[in-house]
Amino acid sequence: MKRLPILKTLIDIIFYLSVIPLIFGLPFIFLLGIMPDKIPLTLNNEVLSITGAERILFLLLILVGYALHVYALYLFRKVLQLFSRRIIFDDRIIKNFDQMGKAILTGTFIIIAPLIFYSLIKKPIEIKLGFSSILCTLGLGLFFMVLSEVFQMAKKIKEENDLTV
Repeated sequence: MKRLPILKTLIDIIFYLSVIPLIFGLPFIFLLGIMPDKIPLTLNNEVLSITGAERILFLLLILVGYALHVYALYLFRKVLQLFSRRIIFDDRIIKNFDQMGKAILTGTFIIIAPLIFYSLIKKPIEIKLGFSSILCTLGLGLFFMVLSEVFQMAKKIKEENDLTV
């Protein structure tokens, strides 16, 4: 557990830096609603041609997905705090791992839904094969859900071993 304080510090820094865009995101979206022509909205180096309510909804969905990712970081911080107190096989850790996975998966789907919708409507359909950060993020969400199940099984085995001793 020598590396745990380093990981905890790193996750704390990432969490606090991630909260900053979350705080300023809603006022920014409000400003975009007031002055849509002043701030161009780009996606993959391409200016988006959506305006008005579509643009605000697009950005609100991305902000909600981002907020779910920040929530997953918050839960991870809580898990690391429990680990630092040497609490390993606890229901809180199992629940947090499961919620982290669900938050990451839901947040990723909320983020990619408007992107896919925009791509289907405004751009020609193209299929690209390769490594994608979206696939990694989905894999990370599934990993935390599986980790929750593994901790649940380990807790059950530990309880059975404690009863036999």
